[in-house]
Amino acid sequence: MKYSPPGKPGYPRWSQRHKVEEGFLVSLVGKGVGYALFMAVLLILLASAVVYLTRLEESIVYWVVNIGSFAILGLASFITARRARRHGLVYGVAIGASYAIITVLVGAILYPPFIGVGALLRRIGFCVLAGACGGVLGVNY
Repeated sequence: MKYSPPGKPGYPRWSQRHKVEEGFLVSLVGKGVGYALFMAVLLILLASAVVYLTRLEESIVYWVVNIGSFAILGLASFITARRARRHGLVYGVAIGASYAIITVLVGAILYPPFIGVGALLRRIGFCVLAGACGGVLGVNY
C-alpha cells in the first residue's frame, strides 16, 4: 500500500508550505519584544485615557498594566513562536526575560527609585512564565 501525504495532488504538502528555520534566531526575539513593547504602550495609553475620562482612580492603571503585561507577553510569544514553528519555549523565555529587563531599566531611568531586587526577580519570573506559556501554545496551535 502506497502512502499518500495529505493535501491535493500536485501541490506541496501542508508541512512544506513555509520554510522552517532550523536554529534559534535572535531577530525573531527582537521582533517579539518589539510587538510586546508596542502593545504595552497601547495598553498604557488606553488605560490612562480611561482613567482621565472617567472617575476611576489612578491606582487601577498599575493593575491593568501588570495584568496586561502578562497577556501581552503571552500574545507576543505566541505570535513569534507561531512564525518560527519551533523552539517555542526558548523564544517565549527569551522574549519574557528581555521584556522584563527592558521595562525595569526604562522604569529605573524614568522613575529613579529602583524597585528592588525582590520585585525585579518577581517581575522577571512572571514575564518568563507568560512568555513560556505563549511560546509553547504558539508552536502547538
